[in-house]
Amino acid sequence: MFGSCRRAFAEYVCASAKALALKPENVTFAQAASAPLAAFTALQGLRDKGKIQAEHRVLVNGAAGGVGTLAVQIAKAFDADVTGVCSTRNLEHVRSIGADRVVDYTREDFAGDGQRYDLIFDLVGNRSLPAFRRILKPKGITSEREGRPIRG
Repeated sequence: MFGSCRRAFAEYVCASAKALALKPENVTFAQAASAPLAAFTALQGLRDKGKIQAEHRVLVNGAAGGVGTLAVQIAKAFDADVTGVCSTRNLEHVRSIGADRVVDYTREDFAGDGQRYDLIFDLVGNRSLPAFRRILKPKGITSEREGRPIRG
């Protein structure tokens, strides 16, 4: 079993059965322990902060990391069109989890390719805010502060 509960950092805790799931045999305990935090971060960023909707064009900068991998899959579950940004070695992985378009940041500048997005979920912080503003659609979704990408 694995799952999550509030304010716990312990080997044993009491948790609601609704907050638990069976750990797949091919997943280590360490991987299972990290899944809830990464998944909640992605879900809250996309759904709660980003107000993701079907057919939104979503950019996930850092799509091959723990939160990014889940963000790509969650965005696809919302029927969004997803662009994942990652390195060369992770291109196939990000495609395999559902990204509609994959940008290799070692070869392309995703901020300068002419694409525009409804939602930018930035997990890296390697671009300036003006660069993100240029690729955000006029009514694009950002965090509370106008013109800023949602940062995981």
